[in-house]
Amino acid sequence: MSLKPLVGTKGHVASELPLGQNHMMRWLSTCVVAALAATLLTVPTASAKPSDGIAMPGLCRSAFNVASQRGYDVSRVASQRTMIFDGQRVRLNPEGWAADNPSDPSWTLWFHSLVWLVPLALEDPETAVKVFAERDAALPDPGASKGSRERRPIGWTQGQFRTRLETASCLYNLTRDPRLLPIAHRLAVANMDPRRYPGPPRSPVHNHGTMSNIALMQAGKAFGRQLWIDVALKRFARDLPLVFEPCGMMREQSSTYQLHNIGLWSKTAQVLGTELTDQRRALAALVRPDGVLEAIGDGQPATGLTPNGEALWCRETGWAAATVKGAHFILRFGPAIDYHGHPDHGAITWFALGTAILSDRGLFSKERTERFTFANSMAGHSVFEPVGSPGYDPRSAATRHSTTSYTVTDSGDGLTRSRDVQVRPTQLVVRDRGTGAKEWIQHWQLAPGWSPTSSGAEHRTAGLTLTVNCPRLKAVKVEAFTAWRTAVPAWDLQCRVTADKREQARQATTLTVTPSP
Repeated sequence: MSLKPLVGTKGHVASELPLGQNHMMRWLSTCVVAALAATLLTVPTASAKPSDGIAMPGLCRSAFNVASQRGYDVSRVASQRTMIFDGQRVRLNPEGWAADNPSDPSWTLWFHSLVWLVPLALEDPETAVKVFAERDAALPDPGASKGSRERRPIGWTQGQFRTRLETASCLYNLTRDPRLLPIAHRLAVANMDPRRYPGPPRSPVHNHGTMSNIALMQAGKAFGRQLWIDVALKRFARDLPLVFEPCGMMREQSSTYQLHNIGLWSKTAQVLGTELTDQRRALAALVRPDGVLEAIGDGQPATGLTPNGEALWCRETGWAAATVKGAHFILRFGPAIDYHGHPDHGAITWFALGTAILSDRGLFSKERTERFTFANSMAGHSVFEPVGSPGYDPRSAATRHSTTSYTVTDSGDGLTRSRDVQVRPTQLVVRDRGTGAKEWIQHWQLAPGWSPTSSGAEHRTAGLTLTVNCPRLKAVKVEAFTAWRTAVPAWDLQCRVTADKREQARQATTLTVTPSP
């Protein structure tokens, strides 16, 4: 089992303590809330204005950071009831309160969270509370019977009322204004509704459920409501064993969400009597020797992490990784796309000779643009793509022959696909086979810094040459998303294969990296 029990000073297992007892619940709540406040909230960004120098409660920092990252102008809220959030102007009237951006659901989420009121509250708390109350009166909770499509533009999806509860806790911490109490109560009731909880027993475990419980606990502490805290703690204790599979990886199909979930759960797990030992080891196995976590699935690369050089094998969730003589790789397979996953089965990242060679593209943002489409396509990953079948998304299985040798197979929709992978310190050998399509493309997503040549690519800064023995090699200019809303030039080396639909397309490709002459 991946969750290790912590043994107390008298030899008792902490997880066996009677969580249902009031005194224990109160002790746990104090510990968890304090831990979360210390670890999950980050300091404001350097660009945060106008409140860089203002002392800010910990409950407010996360909201303030989001508002600063997105960009806000609340200078006309008091006088004109208009504001600008993330480049969009909204008039704060009954019609404006129902603002929605279908192409960017994250904008809609954060607008309805009211995080942009936090910078205003630091300078004009009276106006911030009045506007918060106006919004509550304008768009009451429609209840759980309404569908997500109906609730989204009025701000009552789970993510929206969860983040708005966090904002309410911040404003109350700043103002102690009694007008916030009934609003927070309504938000907490929605959060505690099992029909709307993004987790067991009605839904699979998810990081949104974890964040819901954190918000509920923080609100319970801020408003003095022990019931809210108790509900969150009971959910925590029930959900924790379901978050990660035994190998240590969570089920959300994203390397950066592994990091995110460990951050969400680490302190809470300790208080509940476990520690995330295997989970941290799995994460460290994904980290390259240079301390970079590739952005596989949704997210952007993370830096400054510590690798452990160990091998990772997760048959259920679909991850393989290892470091061999300084070379590192990650191979993806497993369930069909869910949560934060991409169509990346068979995709591989590769790091050798101190340099990233093949990398994943990550996610530019959640706005439904061409960049979003590219990031969520097979063409944005180092896979064997059946041309003309963009929705191909079966479950894939993998066989591990050794820590450096694998076979990944899948089939569906009249297609079959097989990939053999061998990883060596300076060489990657891939043999692809496919049936059911007239044309196939081997994609090789070069990390930023590589430039194509007639026989592969070169990295002038690192002084390396990459040779790709494909007879029909084509370089296509693409982008890599190295940070939130940050795109840098990159290249996709494409090796094309044609075959009759009834015949098997085959391509064996060897990628070799050497110091440049």
